[in-house]
Amino acid sequence: MELKFLNVFATLSFSNRTYACCSFVPQTVSLWHIRRENPLIKNMNWLRFGNPEYLHFLWAIPPLIFLLLFGMRQKQKALLRFHSNVDPAHLQRHKIQAGLLLLSCLCIILAVARPQWGAKPESVAERLDVILALDISTSMLAEDGQSVRRLDRAKEVMFSLLAELEGDRVGLLYFAEASFVVCPLTSDTGTLREFLAAVTAETLAHSGTRIANAIETATARLFLEEKNATIASGINAQKALILFTDGEDHGGEAIKAAKAAAPKGVHIYCVGIGSPVRPVPIPLRGDVSTGATPYKRDVNGQLVLTALDEELLQEIAKAGNGNYYHAKTGITQLATDLARLEKQRFTVRADGAYQERFQWFVAGALILLIFHGLHFRLWPRKSHR
Repeated sequence: MELKFLNVFATLSFSNRTYACCSFVPQTVSLWHIRRENPLIKNMNWLRFGNPEYLHFLWAIPPLIFLLLFGMRQKQKALLRFHSNVDPAHLQRHKIQAGLLLLSCLCIILAVARPQWGAKPESVAERLDVILALDISTSMLAEDGQSVRRLDRAKEVMFSLLAELEGDRVGLLYFAEASFVVCPLTSDTGTLREFLAAVTAETLAHSGTRIANAIETATARLFLEEKNATIASGINAQKALILFTDGEDHGGEAIKAAKAAAPKGVHIYCVGIGSPVRPVPIPLRGDVSTGATPYKRDVNGQLVLTALDEELLQEIAKAGNGNYYHAKTGITQLATDLARLEKQRFTVRADGAYQERFQWFVAGALILLIFHGLHFRLWPRKSHR
């Protein structure tokens, strides 16, 4: 159904038929919009209904009017059987009561249909943009005591951190020799958890780590997302990049990349995964038939050992105006440091949403029903004066 407001009258369109009228009964549609064609009203926000199917109850209004009129007519005839003259004020009283009841029913029907008009105002909110960067190189398969892989330990810490970042925008990046954004900045932490859960030991097959590449990719993504956002103030908000890694770096330019990102407002935090004192071998996929677990070896056949490089991660964090934490200490201090950062104030657009106005009709129905109830008590007092 479509309602078009022209210069003088309204027309209703049902399928291919058009009717001129001054009232309407809707067809069931998802949302009922009014198209503005008159240039005098093109800048106004018109009416629509969130639950237009309930407007079918308007069909009950004409029969209700008929029943009320018929009832009053029958009551008048019954009174005339016992009294030669019926007080006109008595009949007027019942007419007012019927009118109040009818109007309250109309307000209730309109309230249930959820009338909406007027665009919702834009609101301003604060958030912090954070990218979580997870090292997915084969060294993250190493087990540092208690048979817990570094990858699993990193994921555990990241899951805990996501609970502290509710309301902020968080992105997810994987890095090894190359870096790629798995999930752009989003407030939907459920999606991020799904991506993290999908990373398992079986999916890790990347040798080598270039932390500098991860920093550069994350910095570029943070500012790309900022361009697409509606900023509410001119404050240069701070951003955060959190690296979850064992610190093995084969690029050698991570500190340089961190220093380049710091002046842009990107704070780099490093979470160390693994043991810094006891190097351990890197397990690879074993032979299913034998159950043996091979370990990574170099070109000379020597066993490759890996240990957490805390010194490098501390230097990266210092160059990036951030801090270093070991995974065993948890994320309490990290969450505290993130809370100190200057958040970005941005405008939340209404996206064409209309304001709910059903409250007005609910209030109108209540007022009418109150007057309807008081009318029984107040009218006799007035009649005796």
